[in-house]
Amino acid sequence: MPVFNYKVKNAEGMILSGETKLENRDKLMELLSQNGYTAVEIIEKNFVNDISQIKLFKKKVKLVDLVQFCRQFSIMLEAGISLAGALDVIREQTVNPTLKDCLDDMYSNIQKGISLSTAMRAFPSVFPPILLSMVEAGEVSGQLDRVFTRLADQFEKDYKQKQKIKGAMTYPIIILVIAVIVVAIMVTVVIPQFGNALKGMNVELPKLTQFMMNMSNFVTTYWYIFLILIVGLIVGLKAMSDSNRGKLLLDKMMLKIPMVSDVIRTMMTARLSRTLSTLLSSGVLMIESMEITRKVLGNSILMQKMEEVIENLKSGHSLTVSITEMQYFPPMALSMIKTGEESGNLDETLKKSANFFEDQLEEKIQKLTTFIEPAIMIVLGGVVAFIILSVLYPMISVYQNMG
Repeated sequence: MPVFNYKVKNAEGMILSGETKLENRDKLMELLSQNGYTAVEIIEKNFVNDISQIKLFKKKVKLVDLVQFCRQFSIMLEAGISLAGALDVIREQTVNPTLKDCLDDMYSNIQKGISLSTAMRAFPSVFPPILLSMVEAGEVSGQLDRVFTRLADQFEKDYKQKQKIKGAMTYPIIILVIAVIVVAIMVTVVIPQFGNALKGMNVELPKLTQFMMNMSNFVTTYWYIFLILIVGLIVGLKAMSDSNRGKLLLDKMMLKIPMVSDVIRTMMTARLSRTLSTLLSSGVLMIESMEITRKVLGNSILMQKMEEVIENLKSGHSLTVSITEMQYFPPMALSMIKTGEESGNLDETLKKSANFFEDQLEEKIQKLTTFIEPAIMIVLGGVVAFIILSVLYPMISVYQNMG
């Protein structure tokens, strides 16, 4: 929906200004006229007069924003504040401009009598499927406050999980970057200086040293080729991950890497358990819950397998049998799902399963980083040792001959 900036003149001749979101310019003119205003200037926002209208520059709504939104909503609804009143307060306090625009539009629609879930569905890029389905179920059951509490807990768990993974990978990445910079300095600065010194001694260079000298000359002369290759690799990987076939290939490769695949499987098990538990406890039907869970898993290989599970469920098979046929999730998870189905308490059992596998995930991430850090140090230490040896070897030979 387009956004308009306007200046109007009231009955007393005062110039007023404002901003609104409406279907078109004619609707705005009609609305202003009904309220006794005379339009002086109306400008529709676009990428020419407002850089925030360009998709590239629009601030994304992050998981932490959704956590805060759901938590505030649940508290206000529990306190007995009306839906429109809660939205009005939250939109005034929201800092993220993209989310604020959505809430402004939602507030306007709620005032017109449109349901909250319908107003939210106008922004599929902001509100994930799990939120939309749970809000719809909460409206039917009359438990919107509990639904938003569960959503806040769900998003908070997801956010903490992502932060743990980022935090665990930060140190290895820093080590890798520093090591690469050190190697680059040695190749482009240190080796050429030693090379000039060796040439002045008129000695025959060993093949190892000559190889490093040639590589150093190539890097310093054609550095832009390496820059183009690095940029091309980053762009290529991004394009590959955005395409269905490319993401399928990348996900397949990740599942074949030892230790990494174990972390991914544990993370997917925890995510499936947590999401499915949250949806079922909010009154969302099993098939719809599985459809939403499939979308939030994030692994294309597993998403394909989940389609088969959903088809089996539609055919009348139990969840335990359908998921067991995937041959993906650990026996512990399958056992807990079976217990939950037999006891008729699947949502609570899945919640316990999620807690267990989230703890397991933290341990496995710690083990992975413990392995990665020394592995990086050993590999790059070997590279540095190779470079130093190629430089020192001829120097030692020269001194020995001089002696």
